Amino acid sequence: MSPERKFQAFGLVALLGAVALAAVTPADGADSWETVKSQHFLVMHMADEAFATKVADAAENYYQTIAEDLGYARKAGFWLWENRVHILIYPTVDAFRVANNAPGWAAGKANPKLHEIDGCRTSGDGFVANVLPHEMAHLILAEFVGVERLPQWVNEGFAVWEQNGRKSAPPPGGAKTPWFTLEQLSAMDVRQETDPNRVQLYYTQAASLVGFLITTYGGERFGNFCRELRDGKPLNEAVGFAYSDFAAAPGGFERAWRKHVGAPGN
Repeated sequence: MSPERKFQAFGLVALLGAVALAAVTPADGADSWETVKSQHFLVMHMADEAFATKVADAAENYYQTIAEDLGYARKAGFWLWENRVHILIYPTVDAFRVANNAPGWAAGKANPKLHEIDGCRTSGDGFVANVLPHEMAHLILAEFVGVERLPQWVNEGFAVWEQNGRKSAPPPGGAKTPWFTLEQLSAMDVRQETDPNRVQLYYTQAASLVGFLITTYGGERFGNFCRELRDGKPLNEAVGFAYSDFAAAPGGFERAWRKHVGAPGN
């Protein structure tokens, strides 16, 4: 499976902080980088202005929809002027991976510490359609809310939901998909998984859970849910606070989601 195909199937795990010191910034090669400016972004490129303009336009659209899914309208003063996010577009996949010490499957990276997204041109429209919304979702969630205490499935599910065009992908096993329990999903570290079927199921289910909360109950309540988790509330308490109408009883969240997707309960 090619790196891009693997990304499209399983989602892209953002490399948050771990490779921050390895990232190449415009200052490292100022003569090679050119800039396309938009309201919230500075897109750095190497003699590829047309593509950089396309990235900037797409990023502005994603900024609006992703912020809405967290319950925000355009937030005054957020990512404006000197606080605009840098998007570095490397000319090749190899250049991106060498500069960022990134694994062979990676095609993009969100880095809240550097307030930037790094990526590269991929075959077709892969960066704009898939990588950019995924990494922007990670960055916006990290900077609007904070991700240190969020369960991994919330962070990754939100990014894959945005990457998929704000819709859930079909389950890999059809109607008989052996979904994880919410307890199993919360205990998993997908970065340590080696079974591609489990990885695919993890990302599909995480995005489905996030999408269920956003589409059924709105972005504002999802944002409240995330902030409760950020503030240290256990998952069941955070769910109970933000979704008390359906999740007051133990297991209410999982039962409601399973009913929503037509999955049998456990």
